[in-house]
Amino acid sequence: MTRFIKRLFWLSCLCFPGSLLAAGSTEVLLRIGGKDITKQEFEFYCKHYAAENCRTESVRNAFDDFLFQKLKSADMRRTGCDTLPAFRQYCKVMQGELLKSVMLDKEQEEQICRDLYRQSVERLSKSGWVKIEQITIRLAQNATKQEEYAARNRMDSIYTALKQGTPFAAFSSQKEEDTWVPVVELLQEFTDRIASLSKGAFSEPFFSPLGIHIVKLTDTKPCISYEEARPYLMAYLDRLGAEHPALKRDVFARWTEGVLNDNGVQMRLETEEDALLASFWDQQHREASPREATPEELERYFKQNKNQYAWELPHFKGAVIRCVNKKMASRIKKYLKKLPVGQWKEGLHKLMAADSTVNASIEVGLFQIGKNACVDRLAFKCGKLPENDKLPYTFLMGKKLKKGPEDYTDVYEVLRNDYRREQEKRLLASLMQHFGVEIKQDVLKTVNCCGSN
Repeated sequence: MTRFIKRLFWLSCLCFPGSLLAAGSTEVLLRIGGKDITKQEFEFYCKHYAAENCRTESVRNAFDDFLFQKLKSADMRRTGCDTLPAFRQYCKVMQGELLKSVMLDKEQEEQICRDLYRQSVERLSKSGWVKIEQITIRLAQNATKQEEYAARNRMDSIYTALKQGTPFAAFSSQKEEDTWVPVVELLQEFTDRIASLSKGAFSEPFFSPLGIHIVKLTDTKPCISYEEARPYLMAYLDRLGAEHPALKRDVFARWTEGVLNDNGVQMRLETEEDALLASFWDQQHREASPREATPEELERYFKQNKNQYAWELPHFKGAVIRCVNKKMASRIKKYLKKLPVGQWKEGLHKLMAADSTVNASIEVGLFQIGKNACVDRLAFKCGKLPENDKLPYTFLMGKKLKKGPEDYTDVYEVLRNDYRREQEKRLLASLMQHFGVEIKQDVLKTVNCCGSN
């Protein structure tokens, strides 16, 4: 196919030396099936996977999500899912990518890519660039006539199906439609077929040293930008392996000697494995998994737990509107008052489309004090109103909410996640009992949800 199409993760076939990521001694936060899970692991999870919940009042929510993921992954390990070849291969590739993040100087790698682009863009663009998709049946160099015959018959059947309208993606085992390929880097067999294709067309079956193929031409360009060429250049650098010019030689040397300690890499790897296993668990338990809540269920849940959603700081619910003068503001107010809040933005745009003399901007939402300078000045009488030469007059439409949300839609995403957690707690109750979960509440209280681990 091409010398670069099959991207090689050069570190993905390496294994961690035994002492690579020796875990430090940290406090045990919980036990699942007798296995200790540390406070450090949870703080790492908070920082890298639950940033939106990285607030003191949300430690419990982040912990619930962390616990659910750990329970699901433990259940999948119990059934042996983590030993499946496909899963281990995924982990091997992921391990390589994580090691690359430790061993490569990213700034230097970026500069090298840019230098390569400047140095090679003329040569690589000699015959243009293409985006392709392909369908391939691999054949060994010493394949028998019988094997070649069987592969040809199979590919002829696919070709017939394609001509009858079956989508190319139904058979394409390897898609390059998002990556630009320099034609000079393609095997001659591919170059010959592509030369006669128009955009969107596909070739007849043909042989190459790698097997039998059908190729589809998605797009062509005489030359491409650095951003478009970057995936190709990064793949080229990956294939250099230990000769990668951005490799941190001192770090690589410690790794080969088995003395590189980086708990962050180990925890990232374990968390990614847990997340993948948890997704497998969700697929296997799709029928029993929490479904999407209806508006009526969310509204009822909100009313039952309204006190939990009280705000420490006041909010303003409505719109910030900028226009040219007070007269125009009065006209806009009169028009928007006839519409529900949810239609204000669309309504203003319709008004502007119908009358070219109306020039305004609008931002609709729920604004906490301190988050929008216009709301702070006009609703809460603090701060300074920002200047805008093109739209100098600013006004608000809406109301202040001092104690908390008035409607479930004001806290929709938080409410939706809380409702899901309640459903999952019931769903996972049997797993908690099976694994004998022990939670150390005294340690949980000391968790720094924005920890630097």
